Amino acid sequence: MSSLGDLRDKLLRGGLSNVSFLVVNERTPQSRAMYWEMRRRTAAGITVYQQAPLQDDVWELLEGDKDDFLIYDRCGQLTFHIVLPYSFLHYPYVEAAIRATYHKDICGNCSVSKAIESKTHHHHTHTHGEGPKSHHNHTEGPKSHNHHTHTHGEGPKTHHHHTHTITTHTPMGRGQRHIITTHTLINQN
Repeated sequence: MSSLGDLRDKLLRGGLSNVSFLVVNERTPQSRAMYWEMRRRTAAGITVYQQAPLQDDVWELLEGDKDDFLIYDRCGQLTFHIVLPYSFLHYPYVEAAIRATYHKDICGNCSVSKAIESKTHHHHTHTHGEGPKSHHNHTEGPKSHNHHTHTHGEGPKTHHHHTHTITTHTPMGRGQRHIITTHTLINQN
């Protein structure tokens, strides 16, 4: 798997619909100069967002770095932060994180998930296994968040960062599963 478009198509073939990808280009002059090349090389249907020079840096706000993948659940909560070298798409970590976020209630405190699940149970006779419980507490407010990092074996660092103040991505529809991954193009000289 070499591109976001390939990954998106594979997930769609596997039944994961309403998964959104967003590429966030850095705001440095060199990155801004490469914006059109990045857009050209990014698969159709994947948005490339260019930061304005004077706006707050998205990567700093999200505590991310170049070539990181930040994966969000349908509520807009960060479920995984995958860093280099694990963010290279030929490794299984990005796909696995998206699948886990799509199929499980990672935070364990998702009111949208519970509402969707109760509708699902009402309309279908089968039930789905309950996702893992979490020790995360969602808090509201401009600066409140829970934040921890841990590593599992040789896999990627998972980074759970719950906040309700970052508004740099597009609003998500209620009741739909959306995962936004932010990633910058690897310069292939």
